[in-house]
Amino acid sequence: MSELMKPGTKVFYVNPTSGWAIGTLIEYGKKCKVDGEGGPYTVIQDEVHLHTDGAYDRSFQNLFSMGDLHQATLLYCLKGRYEEDGMMFTRMGEIIISINPFCFKEYNSREAMEDHTKKEKWAQPHTWEVAHQAYKKIIVMDRNNQSILISGESGAGKTETAKTLIDYLGMMSSSHSCNAVQKTLAEGVNKKLKASNPILESFGNAKTSRNDNSSRFGKYIKLFFDKDSGVLTGAEMVHYLLEKSRIVTQNEGERGYHVFYELLAGATPEMKKKYHITGKPQDYACLSKGNQFIRELNGHVTEDTEEYKHLMQAFKDTGISDDQQDSIFRVLSAILNLQNVNFVTDESTGKAKIENPELVKIVAGLLNCNEEAFHECLKVKAKTAIMTQYADVSEAQDMRDALSKGLYSGVFDWLVGKLNTVIAPDSRSKQKNLRYIGLLDIFGFENFKINSFEQFCINYTNESLQNHYNKYTFVQDKEECDAEGIKCPIVNYPDNGPCLEMLQKDKGGVMAQLDGECAFKLGTDGSFTEKAWGTHGESEFFIKPKATVPDRFGIKHYAADVTYMTAGWLEKNSDTLKDEMKKVVNASTTEFIAALLGEVEDQVGGKKKPTVSFKFKKQLEQLKEELNSTDSHFIRTVKPNPQMKAGIINNAYVMTQLTCAGVMETIIMKRQGYPVRQTHKDFWLRYRIIAPKDVKKKYPAGTHPPEDEMPQACRSIASFWADILYLKAPHFDIGHSKVFSKAKVNEGLETVRHKKVKTLMPKCIPYLIRWIQAYKKKKAELEEKRRLAQLEIQRAAEEARNRKPGDVTSSGSGLESEKEKHFASFVDLFPHFDLGVILNIVENAPTKDLAMDFLLDMQKQRVSEALPSTVKTVFEEANLRASTQETLIERGVTDREKLYELSSDEMAEIGFTQEERDNLAGVLLSQQSNWIVNQRLNLLMGADGRDEKEIEEDMAMLEKAAAEVKKDLEGHLAGKYAKKFGYSDNSKLPPSQDQIKRFISMGFTEERAKDALKRSGNDAAKACEILLSGA
Repeated sequence: MSELMKPGTKVFYVNPTSGWAIGTLIEYGKKCKVDGEGGPYTVIQDEVHLHTDGAYDRSFQNLFSMGDLHQATLLYCLKGRYEEDGMMFTRMGEIIISINPFCFKEYNSREAMEDHTKKEKWAQPHTWEVAHQAYKKIIVMDRNNQSILISGESGAGKTETAKTLIDYLGMMSSSHSCNAVQKTLAEGVNKKLKASNPILESFGNAKTSRNDNSSRFGKYIKLFFDKDSGVLTGAEMVHYLLEKSRIVTQNEGERGYHVFYELLAGATPEMKKKYHITGKPQDYACLSKGNQFIRELNGHVTEDTEEYKHLMQAFKDTGISDDQQDSIFRVLSAILNLQNVNFVTDESTGKAKIENPELVKIVAGLLNCNEEAFHECLKVKAKTAIMTQYADVSEAQDMRDALSKGLYSGVFDWLVGKLNTVIAPDSRSKQKNLRYIGLLDIFGFENFKINSFEQFCINYTNESLQNHYNKYTFVQDKEECDAEGIKCPIVNYPDNGPCLEMLQKDKGGVMAQLDGECAFKLGTDGSFTEKAWGTHGESEFFIKPKATVPDRFGIKHYAADVTYMTAGWLEKNSDTLKDEMKKVVNASTTEFIAALLGEVEDQVGGKKKPTVSFKFKKQLEQLKEELNSTDSHFIRTVKPNPQMKAGIINNAYVMTQLTCAGVMETIIMKRQGYPVRQTHKDFWLRYRIIAPKDVKKKYPAGTHPPEDEMPQACRSIASFWADILYLKAPHFDIGHSKVFSKAKVNEGLETVRHKKVKTLMPKCIPYLIRWIQAYKKKKAELEEKRRLAQLEIQRAAEEARNRKPGDVTSSGSGLESEKEKHFASFVDLFPHFDLGVILNIVENAPTKDLAMDFLLDMQKQRVSEALPSTVKTVFEEANLRASTQETLIERGVTDREKLYELSSDEMAEIGFTQEERDNLAGVLLSQQSNWIVNQRLNLLMGADGRDEKEIEEDMAMLEKAAAEVKKDLEGHLAGKYAKKFGYSDNSKLPPSQDQIKRFISMGFTEERAKDALKRSGNDAAKACEILLSGA
């Protein structure tokens, strides 16, 4: 390239203040001189790159398509798309890069979302396609559970992205079906998830220097789907590391949690009086330390009064009762007042005393605790049977703050638990085999002017997740290539494994050292810092300060170097409330408040309680196990500039984020390697339709290559089309079990396959028409049989109707008085039966029980005949009474659509019991997945790459199903003649041939008749029972 670097050449160069920029080369060498804005500048050779036309065409939707891959071209491609085209999304293979627009975009509208769900390919990239692909994998492809990891720094748009993905997946689960119950269920779950957002944001978000609505906790939300129907059935949420220090203090320019400001702004005069609060956050010490009282972004102010209204509506929508709301507001108000309690030194004792005890009385009243005991616990450091140790001012303040943090954390944990019960899958759904898509929305990397224990935990989390990304993207890729015998390109990626090991290893790790100092009675923040200096001072990832005061250290994280101030780390890590405080609060007369701090634990054998870092580390390990068990998808969110202004990219700021995210390394690896991988079988099944003639001849339709011949068959297909499409080698490779191909090969195969499917579809139509005609003919024959059978039944019933109970029967005897009672009771039990039919059975049945059995069998057959098998199954599983079933049939409610349309009033009119209503609703919900699968089978018939052989197999399957239906109908028709047998238990049919003929005349086959007679010992009644039962 050096020969192209001549004076006057247009180049990219690193501007010392703004990052990569475009300038004109003046002089080229080990040190280059470039004329640029504010220049000229002297830069090293590695910081200059040739500018060529089209190298960063902003029309590139996928960064893999870039011809000149370099940091500068990558940046300017994103910059052009964002600033000039207004596009916030760009693809990086299957990963989506999302740059926060800080304004509304039409392509993010509800209408655009609905349109997006109906397509499989989209004109422009969007984060929704990640959710779409994850959904498709669990529902259409029956793959493993999925996870979507949304990463980025604070203010990059992670939480908003997660919210839109949840909305999209809810819409996806119902958009492809007209099933009312599915839509209602998915929309109901989606509505509940939306209702939970205002609550979580009010209690878990705050304004920081980087974001006016920053999540100060992490969450992993599992969205559960029925794997057959795709319906969204519920969700579950796990939360991580709520930032407790924000409850009592904030940095300059920041606020505490939104809910405090919303309560003060929205409370009525009556509430202010009841909860002893004012309407001004400036009146409270815990809200005024940051000297920031409004939420403002680029001149736009979010009104706390309006947010309070949204919060109250969310409480209502999620079923949080008035009493529970009252308890929550009591705790919040207690914290505000408690933080205003001041301590001064008692000159006589040197210990702390309370300067404003009237506030203690207010707080105790709000918490419904004993005032005297509460007052005492704020000052007592330790208490035994023989001694009470009082705290000094500093210790008393720490205890006050610990109680405030404990109360708020208890409320937050309760809210998350409550919301989980609201959004949990239906109990019936839990019994089914569900799949889930997990959304990880967790705090972004942080580097403030002052970084403490909270930032350490947050950045440790991000370090761990970056390690997961590295392993998933780079390490696993290489391991898979090696295992498959594929030559893998060598890519130098930023491996943060050693840094992570330094932080988390069990012996000698920074977190282990912190826990060790917390367990040591004489341990201090300083001694912990000195031990960290001594152990890790020589590590390339540890920064030991030049200062001698042990109050800080630095970590070289994957994203940036961060200096941590260690003051207060031991107290924050221990995070233990004094048992005396717990006892006082646990004795509250308000049940909700009494449960907030948990039980007082007995310290058996002097065993210490687990620390915050220990619990957090375990929680993070569980999360990583969860992620490793799923297929991961990644969305990289980017904050375009520190000022959070729309339409402007700060080059240096964005480049740092892209570098930290490993974007360049990912592109290099994917482009040099084989991004598309399929098993031999999957590749064959998908592309056999476009196999060359010699392969088709060797393996005709309906056959597959043997396992040892499968790799060569796949190679033949791939190489044939790679040559035709003039794709440059190496374009694919065949591994031991998979086909590895470049994106161009995959795109070419898919294009050819799509054209082939379109040409095959018309050939399927004549076959479908013939099948439909044959089916209609069979159906007409069955209908004619049914009509003739109905006429015979009507004739027999008319004869029976003309007889009266006292008439002489064909045997010459009258109906006995006992049988008259049976007749009367059966008329009441079977109101939908013709009287003649009941009479005929009562006359001929030797016992009441046998008559009841015959009538029940007939009723079952009547219901079976009138209902589709799916609806019949619903009635049986819902345990509907026979009378309810027959009334439904009389009203024409014999298909699932009409079942869905049943209103509560109609159910009451029919005579449904409450149990029947509940059962029917539950069964409809649990049965719907099979119906929707069938519905989708019909919709997808012949679509999405189904070749002739696959369609033939489906037609055969449907024809088989039609034959089974016919067989079932024939059984029902035969059963209708059963009442013509009036034989007693011991009566014998005429000779065997006559028996067979009579059964055949009723519609049973000769083979079934002979089998039933043989099994019954030539007993007519038993043979009839066998035939009726279908055994």
